[in-house]
Amino acid sequence: SIYAVYTPIGLFFGKVSYQYVASILATDVNESIEFFKNIPIKNYLLGLSIVPSILLYYNIIKKFNVKFYRNKTLLIIFIITAMLQQSPFQFFRDSSDAIKLVNQEIKKLNDLKHKNTWGKSTLNNSKYDTYILIIGESVRRDYLNAYNYPIPNTPFMSKSNGVIVDGLTATGNNTISSLRLMLTQPKNNISPQYDKNFIDLVNSSGIETYWISNQGYLGKYDTPITAIAQKSKYKYFIKNLEYNSMNTSDYSLIPEFRKTLQNKNKKLVVLHLYGSHPNSCDRIIDYPKILENIDPKYDEINCYISSIKKTDSILEDIYKILLNEQKVNKLTFSMLYFSDHGLSSSLNNENINLRVGDHRQSYEVPLFTVSSDSLTQKRCTSFKSGLNFTNGLADWIGILNKQVPSYSLFDCKDDDDVYNQKKLLDIKENEPAINLSSL
Repeated sequence: SIYAVYTPIGLFFGKVSYQYVASILATDVNESIEFFKNIPIKNYLLGLSIVPSILLYYNIIKKFNVKFYRNKTLLIIFIITAMLQQSPFQFFRDSSDAIKLVNQEIKKLNDLKHKNTWGKSTLNNSKYDTYILIIGESVRRDYLNAYNYPIPNTPFMSKSNGVIVDGLTATGNNTISSLRLMLTQPKNNISPQYDKNFIDLVNSSGIETYWISNQGYLGKYDTPITAIAQKSKYKYFIKNLEYNSMNTSDYSLIPEFRKTLQNKNKKLVVLHLYGSHPNSCDRIIDYPKILENIDPKYDEINCYISSIKKTDSILEDIYKILLNEQKVNKLTFSMLYFSDHGLSSSLNNENINLRVGDHRQSYEVPLFTVSSDSLTQKRCTSFKSGLNFTNGLADWIGILNKQVPSYSLFDCKDDDDVYNQKKLLDIKENEPAINLSSL
């Protein structure tokens, strides 16, 4: 019965792992519904067939008085064959290990509630009054017009005076596995150090911190990302336990963002978008699709590129608000946008869907910055490892700390691939973007 319940998910995503258990704990009701919608119908049918098949088998051997246990040779062959072709108890071991690992991580996060091992930081060439970090969701850069996708879905980013980096590599293919490393200084570039997260680093420099999120929030320290967010001086989650069934738009972040600007002190504001989270079509219920009269097979791709255009529109709205703030109150600003991970396409009942996958492009994400004094557009093609991202944020803000090496996200130089992140990415399966302009 347990296998029958898990079969539809297992056929689609594989065995139980830490990432999936952690994602379940970080997922709200609305995301769960979207998750199950992505699973092909045939998977559910196969899962449902397991229990009646066993009952049918039982009735047949009873009816014809088949007693396999009397034939020891046949019985041994059956057992050996079964053990060779599958691992009957591996599912249970994997599930137990994943649950234990997540529980250990939550306990560790609770233990680190007030812990900060950065020490004192100072500011050097921190030239702006307001820093805005915008975390995108599920955006792979080859679907952005700013990165040469042929459909104009990034009119703001494509024309802005700023820096567009082609080469940022996420550290995971889903939100938790990626951001837990990108927003902390990883230990040995393998495991996150939550006592060395970037919010604590900014706090240690005396800059006020804000976190405004359209991601799910299930409780204090339930997820690594929530734990990092909780380090901010001011926190606001649009979707808390009372609203976990709502499909809230990223435009809902704008009013809360405006409130942060009432404080004229030097500050960092983090905006965590819902962006292009599957299902992409649900992300644009308040935004038009780019293409009309398209083959239904490509409808979700159309929604995906449209959700990216919606995000670009939100970036433009934030930029205009900041420009006005500069004009009225003489407050300078710098805005940085990146995404946590990309997606992979799959065929589901003759339609092409986008979901978490492990293709090369699942790790290739956009990186863009624009500031109040940006006069020209600069484009860089350079490998930037997400393992160095917190160090890069420190440089962007102008924070000096003896534990943070000198590092720039925007120097147009390739990172040293000391930990073979680029090498590992090069051997992953390639999956080019689907060009809807040619259909």
